[in-house]
Amino acid sequence: MYNDKNIKNNNQTKICKCCGRELPLSSFAKSGKKYTRKICKSCENKQRREKREDNRFSNGIEQYLSDDSMHIQRQYKKINQDRILRKKISGIDFCAKDEKFVRLMYYKDAWISNYGRCIVYENGEYRLLRGSIDKWTGDTIYTLRKERYIKYTQTYAYKKGKVTGNSLVVENFIVNYDMANNTRIWHLNNNISDGYYKHLYPVTENQYERLTELQEQSSEPLSEDVIMDVINAVEYKQEGWNPWDYHRGLCGVGYSGMKMNTEMRHSVSYYKWKNMVQRCYDKKVHKKYKPEYKDKSVCEEWLNYSNFRIWFDEHYVPCKNNQIDLDKDLLVQGNKVYSPETCVFLLHYQNTMFERSAKDKIYEKEDGTFVIGGGKKKTYATLKEAEDIVCERNQNRIESVAEKCKGSIPMCAYEAMLNWDVRLAMCG
Repeated sequence: MYNDKNIKNNNQTKICKCCGRELPLSSFAKSGKKYTRKICKSCENKQRREKREDNRFSNGIEQYLSDDSMHIQRQYKKINQDRILRKKISGIDFCAKDEKFVRLMYYKDAWISNYGRCIVYENGEYRLLRGSIDKWTGDTIYTLRKERYIKYTQTYAYKKGKVTGNSLVVENFIVNYDMANNTRIWHLNNNISDGYYKHLYPVTENQYERLTELQEQSSEPLSEDVIMDVINAVEYKQEGWNPWDYHRGLCGVGYSGMKMNTEMRHSVSYYKWKNMVQRCYDKKVHKKYKPEYKDKSVCEEWLNYSNFRIWFDEHYVPCKNNQIDLDKDLLVQGNKVYSPETCVFLLHYQNTMFERSAKDKIYEKEDGTFVIGGGKKKTYATLKEAEDIVCERNQNRIESVAEKCKGSIPMCAYEAMLNWDVRLAMCG
């Protein structure tokens, strides 16, 4: 009988050198016919998994270093001209030639400038907010009314809340690749009072600390190249960072941006995100199902599922027995890009009412007159006369639906319905 001082009770148990547990011999792997292994099967399997994970992480680092698509590039957002507040309307002087005030999505009559200044419209006039200064961080804080969904009443309402000017500038002017982990904002030369958008960088806590160290060692402001090198350096990523979470595996463009589990992959938000990316970038989808999406795209921020999930959790309202659509056309008519500035959730019937139906088609008869919808119907002498009837009918229908939905959809969606150009949609 094999003699081992760690085997007790007539060779029926053995102590694992790794976990220290006294386990039955069957919990240990054999070497030949003898139980000579000093580590139990559970610990051996754990060590193998850890080794595989270490090798996978090392391979991921190599992939990250060699794949430029996984690196963060400095980008600014393209602003829709309809969101810009003109000086001749507000009457407020600009602080610089390139200053522009952009309307804040889901806020009550508020605009933020690329210099961090804020305008509100109250009591029939535009007013520049002074804000308050946070004594701990030095950030300018504004009190604004933001639209929120009230579950009890199942309606939207404006609630007052505080928000920093710097965060609004980053949200509206700068492409933020990782909203969940970029919890700090680095200011050029570490000047907190400088709110100019080209001087702000969303960064992680580790990146912020490193940039602070480098700035203290330099008499000049850090260059953009130095800042971006720190942002892309592996050693300054957030705790728990895994390069494979940022590998663009979905259609060559989409990535999770976070550690995923089975529950997340079966969530509504992931389904919506995956469907959005595939309809824009999957050639098979274009060929078989959605050829009209060949020229559509997803904004850089939403190629990261983690970013999309943050927006989804804030704006998605479940509705029993109704399909919820992610609409990209209502807020900006003719839009081709999915983004937080152009998308809104609508019930399926609300979304499809803007599509041109067979009833709206105009046909020319042999005698040169026109009918709407075909068949033996009322004829119109000219094409314009028939188009006017279709436009008026659709306009009345959309306005009727908008009034019925008022309060149960975001205000930006309600206003977009009222401002919908039915003639432009018909021509498109």
